[in-house]
Amino acid sequence: MIALRKRDLNTLPLIGAGIFLALLLLSSPVSASEDETDLHYSVYLGGLYLGSIETEVRQGKSSYKIQSAARTNAAFNWVFSWFANGETEGLVSLDKFFPRQHQHKSTWNQNVRTVSLDYENTGEVKVQKTVSRKEPADKYTPIDPASLTNTIDPMTAILTMSNRLEKGMGCKAELPIFDGHRRYDMLLSEKPGRYFKPSRYSVFEGNAIGCKIDIVRKGGFPSNRNYERDPNANQEVVVWVGAPIENGHVVPVRMRMDTQFGVMEMHLDRYRVGPLKLVSNNTK
Repeated sequence: MIALRKRDLNTLPLIGAGIFLALLLLSSPVSASEDETDLHYSVYLGGLYLGSIETEVRQGKSSYKIQSAARTNAAFNWVFSWFANGETEGLVSLDKFFPRQHQHKSTWNQNVRTVSLDYENTGEVKVQKTVSRKEPADKYTPIDPASLTNTIDPMTAILTMSNRLEKGMGCKAELPIFDGHRRYDMLLSEKPGRYFKPSRYSVFEGNAIGCKIDIVRKGGFPSNRNYERDPNANQEVVVWVGAPIENGHVVPVRMRMDTQFGVMEMHLDRYRVGPLKLVSNNTK
């Protein structure tokens, strides 16, 4: 049996996260000038269904909105339970995305954490947080307040990456991210492309662009963990992105990470853009 610990799931919020992140998507009216895309992912660890991530992206010429939710497989509730949902609203200018407000709520067993981020025109980020369980002040590495200026949230980071690839700019980039708890830089680099054959787990078939994700930790991470010596702290994360339909938007279609428990993979198993909907055989 796979023995999972909380720290082994730390990458889930990033992937969705971003990562980066579901139960139900909010179905607000969308104007004709906006693109609306729904994405649903299933995550597997060593062949075992771990949980799901669902995201709705609404993008117009001058603004965008992302809503997401993620949760672990209910079969694991007797061991652990994790659920998270988030929402980001921002502006679009010169093909760049600027968050204006980000909210995130996560529940690990009985511990509930909420965060609200407001972004000023000056680049300053205002933070409001609540926790249901107090933790020692030295449990996490300190965050330099000055390092929060001009950061973006994880969902905006994933949208930025997808937009770059859709425009043929490649995935080589460095994105400063603050999710309300952790401050880190996401380093993106090129990986060989890959052709994905038809699969009952995924709606995507075809060629996809590979991007490697590396994390440079700046603050807010557990202080009692030696990341340089821990072989499980810096596993390679590769995300492949592609267009599920002809002339469609480029989105993440597969993720892979090697862990001490086996390979963790994320599959795009449901996709909807406008009236067109794709569903994998595994979710029918």
